[in-house]
Amino acid sequence: MAFEKIMDITWQKETFRLLPEKAIHWPAEKTLFVADPHFGKSATFRKVGIPISDENSKDDCKKLLTLCENTQVRKIIFLGDFLHARQGRSDSVRKLLGEWRSNCLEIELHLVRGNHDRQSGDPWQELDIRCHDEPLCIKSWHCRHHPTENPKVPHLAGHLHPGFSIRGKSRTGVRSACFQVSENRIILPAFGSFTGLMEVKPRQGDRIFMTNEHEIVPLPPF
Repeated sequence: MAFEKIMDITWQKETFRLLPEKAIHWPAEKTLFVADPHFGKSATFRKVGIPISDENSKDDCKKLLTLCENTQVRKIIFLGDFLHARQGRSDSVRKLLGEWRSNCLEIELHLVRGNHDRQSGDPWQELDIRCHDEPLCIKSWHCRHHPTENPKVPHLAGHLHPGFSIRGKSRTGVRSACFQVSENRIILPAFGSFTGLMEVKPRQGDRIFMTNEHEIVPLPPF
């Protein structure tokens, strides 16, 4: 089984780079696609008395900033669920995201609203994020939060937090986040580190690219 630091794929006649940090880089347009960061989820739990620190969101901000520096992108498109919930709009989360934004002011930010965004509200104005209802049209394909079955228009999407398991003969196995790639659809893994996984069922012709945050593991086509 091959392990790759990055994985270039061709989709809709464009080259996209799958990153183990659970994002997609589009080099030709200097654009980064990120799905489901769920910033403020820890703060949401604290609101109901569960003591969880903001370390997850801090780590995710650091990871995102490092990706921006390494890829030199000029644009980030968030594919929904930027904030987890209205209860998570705390001063600490606002400060954390403000500090992150101050280090990447030259980058244009877009958010395709997802189901959590409708409940949490748009990000704070000082973050300067342009918000869109889905779909956001790019060339001949769309950016969405919710993936659709048998899409008429190809799209990138999130929402599902896709994961996949590999089991050996001893019944032990490995489960990790993954990219699910088909001819007309790419579903990105959830970027946020404090998020769960939903086991995906690949369809014929699908490609699964598992990630452990350090490497990409491409599986044979289904």
